[in-house]
Amino acid sequence: MPVDTTAADRNALSGYLADRREAVVNYIKGFGLTSLVGEPHVRDFLLSYPSRGGKSLRPALIALAAGASSGKEMEDITLPLQAAVELYHNWTLIHDDIIDEDDFRRGKPSLHREIEAAARKAGGDKDSEKYGRDIAILVGDLMHGFVNLLCLKLIDNGISPEVVIRILRIMYAELTPALVDGEARDVRFSRENIGDIAEDQVIEMLEGKTAALFEFCGTSGAMAGLNSSDPSDPKVTALAGFSRAAGLAFQIQDDILGLVGDEEKLGKPRGSDLREGKHTLLLLHAFSTGKPGQIRILKPLIGKSDITPDEVDLAENTLREIGTIDHVNKIAMEYIESALPYLDELEESPSRNLLAGLGRFMIEREF
Repeated sequence: MPVDTTAADRNALSGYLADRREAVVNYIKGFGLTSLVGEPHVRDFLLSYPSRGGKSLRPALIALAAGASSGKEMEDITLPLQAAVELYHNWTLIHDDIIDEDDFRRGKPSLHREIEAAARKAGGDKDSEKYGRDIAILVGDLMHGFVNLLCLKLIDNGISPEVVIRILRIMYAELTPALVDGEARDVRFSRENIGDIAEDQVIEMLEGKTAALFEFCGTSGAMAGLNSSDPSDPKVTALAGFSRAAGLAFQIQDDILGLVGDEEKLGKPRGSDLREGKHTLLLLHAFSTGKPGQIRILKPLIGKSDITPDEVDLAENTLREIGTIDHVNKIAMEYIESALPYLDELEESPSRNLLAGLGRFMIEREF
């Protein structure tokens, strides 16, 4: 299955993602979660990240996996699961932004900065920075807990309770430990010297930090589509395999865009991975293949908290000279090429075709 996308394919996928984004945001807003919260800043900022939208790749993956496995349109039936996964993804973003000390998310201040600003406005500067972090962590914790409420609504849509319980078990017994393990590795790696971490270690970290949630979307969507509690069903495993490989390609492309992308499209400053000293595939390749003079240019920029736009440009140009951007792009392409054959295990359907387009989007996107 070749990796190419026509304008019609892109337009169809763009429209589908926009529909999922609107449906998921409206569902979350209409669920009444804020009515369960008393503390003002927790209540007021609970839906800040979900309301900002995002790419909605994970909700789309769930709906399309359900459709591809069942041969039916499953967007409405699986909407509670789509919304649950969007909440799940957003609590991880809240915590990730605090860990990485990122100030922006989707073109607006990150949640801890948003709450910090509200605290300053309400009561001055005393401990407002710490307050913003503390309340943001609690908002993320609460969002994580509310995921269960949304998942249980699948039962009202005709999904068997046994299937819903199995999906939740996979989420909490497999996904959450894998994701936290991946994030912890990312944090630990930033304490190591470039070159002390191997490429396969970075891939393992990305499998947990990012690909595990994509795999869960494929698995849970297919299980809901089949109304089956068996994650070893051939259709489920095919969609899980596709989703996992596509998720890896997505994260690798994300790391590339974080350096070479358009800040306005990204919704955050370029070079954050450099500033945080993250061990991306980009830096691993550059340090293993670059010339001594090129390494000398890059080394002082890694972990530089006050890195300037000109220095980010310098890093980008140096990586291009080394051939790193092309090399890592090729790795992302290889993951998509390994993902697409999984779809051959499924019958032809509109959902399967959109899934192929979604896979290609992972490496063609600019945001």
